[in-house]
Amino acid sequence: MDKLIPIGILLGVAIIGFISKFLELGDIRSRYEFTVEYRNKFINFLNDLFQKRSFNQQLYYELTGKVKEMQYELGSDGVYAYVIDNLKGYSTSNYQALVNFLPETRNVINDFDNSIMRMRYNQEAQYCGDMFVRHLGSLELAEKNMRKSIYNPFADFAEGVKLIISLPVLLLKWFGFISAERSRRIKKNPILKIINFIVTAVGFVSGIMAIIMGWNDFWMLIKSFVK
Repeated sequence: MDKLIPIGILLGVAIIGFISKFLELGDIRSRYEFTVEYRNKFINFLNDLFQKRSFNQQLYYELTGKVKEMQYELGSDGVYAYVIDNLKGYSTSNYQALVNFLPETRNVINDFDNSIMRMRYNQEAQYCGDMFVRHLGSLELAEKNMRKSIYNPFADFAEGVKLIISLPVLLLKWFGFISAERSRRIKKNPILKIINFIVTAVGFVSGIMAIIMGWNDFWMLIKSFVK
């Protein structure tokens, strides 16, 4: 019984991590499907625009309605560190490709006979196409790595510790005090990752020692160390 307590704690944290990974796997799949659906509508919209010279108003409204959600989903895959626009005479950093290109498609038909502007629109459309391909590749890799580690006990334990540490952030998100975007940024903070690594390593080693020594002896060791 003395050794069942640390075993139960280790297993409990690992089970929490396993459930968290399983749920995250479903989230990755949902994000992948959302990206594919948006990309297909985007391609259909551009095909009508460039090949048929037809502006599909319905598709444009659907794409515009979810453009911020899609841009956020793309993350770094949809942002250029620095852009210089010689035609408009400006330069900017952290350029969001999709959010900026979509409104410009309203002018494509009017500028179609202008070879310079047509080349510009074609180039931006290709950039956006590459952006979707990159992001879908990132999601596929994330899903592949998640499936590989989901049955790894130590990885599940680490994920469980990560979830417990980030619980205050999750509660703030669930109660609406911070956005999902803000929550994801906080969880990716390097300091939080370092804390998670230290707690995971110390917690796992402590759990093994408690199993070997017995819970009572291990707890007495902790008390003597603190004193």
